Amino acid sequence: MRAQISLDLLFAFVLVTLTMLNLIYLSNSEIAHAESFDVMAKVRVFSAEIVDHTAKVYAVGEGYSLKEEPPQIEDAEFNITFNGAENKIIVNVTVSGKSYWVVKNSTVPIANASIVVESNDTFWIKTVKVGDMLYANITRSNGN
Repeated sequence: MRAQISLDLLFAFVLVTLTMLNLIYLSNSEIAHAESFDVMAKVRVFSAEIVDHTAKVYAVGEGYSLKEEPPQIEDAEFNITFNGAENKIIVNVTVSGKSYWVVKNSTVPIANASIVVESNDTFWIKTVKVGDMLYANITRSNGN
């Protein structure tokens, strides 16, 4: 009888331990998914802001510029590309070896340009005139 109680207690202890380990694994997995979702949400909002601000800069006209700052994401590197040939704005963010891409159509003509910034950097969206055409452009410095 005594051996049966010890065996039952041992079995219960093993079951409780396995359940706790499973819960720890699931919680770690959910935390990783939540962090990834958070970064992707920030990148999507940031790319939408760039598209909106590009249209605003273009609408105001020649010589106007707008200072931008990427969202605060630890260890993030932002590669922002204006593809004038396809009229697309591409935001690629690398965080701890993971890449997050967002490609948006520009609503206004854009010039070909690409910059790389980090979370604490700033950059400018401004208008440039090429020939008789006005384009929105992206640059690291204001240059006015």
